Amino acid sequence: MASLFGDPPNPKPAPAKPLTDLDFRSGARIEEINQLIQEYEARDPGVRDAPELHRAKDKVFSLLGQVQKSEGKLPPINRYLILSGGAQRGTVHVDPGTLCPLSAGGDYDADFTLLVPVLSAAGVPVTLDMKQSPPGHAQISLQPFGPETLTRWADCCSGDEAHLSAELVCEWLSCSFPADEDVRVVRRGSVTSLIVRVGLRRVLYDILPVVAFKGWPEVAQSWLAQAHFWDGKMTDEEAAGSFYLIPSVSCGAWRLAFSASELHLRRILSPPLLRALRAAMAMLGCDLRGGLGPYHLFTLALWSCERLPSSYLGRDENAAHALLGLLDDLSAGLAHRRLPSYFLPQWNLLEGLARPALEGLAREVAWVRADPCRFLRRAVEGAKEAKRLAKAFRERVACSAVP
Repeated sequence: MASLFGDPPNPKPAPAKPLTDLDFRSGARIEEINQLIQEYEARDPGVRDAPELHRAKDKVFSLLGQVQKSEGKLPPINRYLILSGGAQRGTVHVDPGTLCPLSAGGDYDADFTLLVPVLSAAGVPVTLDMKQSPPGHAQISLQPFGPETLTRWADCCSGDEAHLSAELVCEWLSCSFPADEDVRVVRRGSVTSLIVRVGLRRVLYDILPVVAFKGWPEVAQSWLAQAHFWDGKMTDEEAAGSFYLIPSVSCGAWRLAFSASELHLRRILSPPLLRALRAAMAMLGCDLRGGLGPYHLFTLALWSCERLPSSYLGRDENAAHALLGLLDDLSAGLAHRRLPSYFLPQWNLLEGLARPALEGLAREVAWVRADPCRFLRRAVEGAKEAKRLAKAFRERVACSAVP
């Protein structure tokens, strides 16, 4: 029987397939973001395995030996810490805004960070004075090290308490390297950058003078007692066997650094998260204006491991979600004006930044977050250009070597 209202309705349609592969905020396809992250990784111009790298390391160590021979300030038996990647990659927490940019391909082909102890506090009854410095920073007196050390570093001390001056130590180190036609020395805030030319390669070493400690600082003991994502994956020595004081020229004090622990943490981070982290750094640039740097993103990556299961972070298809999540976390931190240090949660890494600066940074991050594919493509193009520049440099050197 015909309906008074026309033909009977069609059968109930099948439910629509949800578009789960879209980013709600930007509308970008998750699959495209993952593809761009993979393309950026494939285009990374960095050289990580070449004979020239070993020769460059030997050259840097030889120069440090000459510094010790001429100046006599460094410990006679020293233990350096080499980190893969330069300071612009977030290997250490340096003063943001003080690193005048050096470009991969244009200035160097491979980059490393080298921590050089100017003092070793092992066996020395040192008490860190953190009351007269910003959070996470300290002053260190040379008096417990004895009269010989006081005499050796007298020209780098300040105050009646014989505090070792971070600024003066950085200035001393940057001026102490002997002239060498194959080495370019650049002072960048607390970092002394050596660009060593070996054959057709240029290798960057970002060198920081540090004070080395064995054990773990009292101020971070409560953090160490808590449960963490790396429990069972690192030995006690790897997790908390040592720490450093690195110079902060912006506030004239020494900053607590846990670089040896971070070295081991990077090794257990899931590859998809590491790819997302590197992509985020490239999208935002090596050093945003106003006091934000790549180390802040690395800190957010560590915090993400505390709240998300490793099975989620370890899935390749979730690299895009990790990238977008890091940008969201950074935006939230800027909005709330708080980004806690991973090792000292009571230390706000955004401490001291004025509201206008934070608001400006938040706008920059929001701009990137609103169109992630655009900025990923820009990062890919930047990596391509770096490779082109590196190739052009090698060709010029090869041509100039032909008689």
